[in-house]
Amino acid sequence: MKTKISKLSSLIKTKKFDWVNSDIKDGLFETPKEIRTDLKLYNFNRYISSEDVVKEMEKDGYSPVNAWELLTWKDWNSIDLVVALGSVGKAGGGRSVPYLRRGVSERDLGLDWWGNGWRARCRFLAVRNSSLKPSEPLTPALGHSDTLTLPKILEINGVKYKMV
Repeated sequence: MKTKISKLSSLIKTKKFDWVNSDIKDGLFETPKEIRTDLKLYNFNRYISSEDVVKEMEKDGYSPVNAWELLTWKDWNSIDLVVALGSVGKAGGGRSVPYLRRGVSERDLGLDWWGNGWRARCRFLAVRNSSLKPSEPLTPALGHSDTLTLPKILEINGVKYKMV
């Protein structure tokens, strides 16, 4: 489902946060071409790196959401700390990602570093990858190798893809 993309600052204003990190401005993150809505919330209940979060999402056919998808997500309970690893911007001397959090008595939109590990209480919002559909053939991208051997049938998340 496609949604009109508004400026990040306009979207933030509609959410009426009590506090927003001052580095979160238009242009900090790359503006997406669309806002995807097939979302899943991950909770690993352990300390985990950003890289490992992404790997776990990819195993399920998901990718981290961007800032727009995080801010248009309607199911945030205004309590959990929810991170959007799909928008990375340079702020505070490092690669930063946005998150939603409940402060002492307020709703916050903050930034934390991509390279930091995440505590067990953190949640991660993901969106289903739409690039693979059961009706489409799976065609791998070749890297530095000029040959690639793949099985005739590949199964991903219970869906079988016939290689053509």
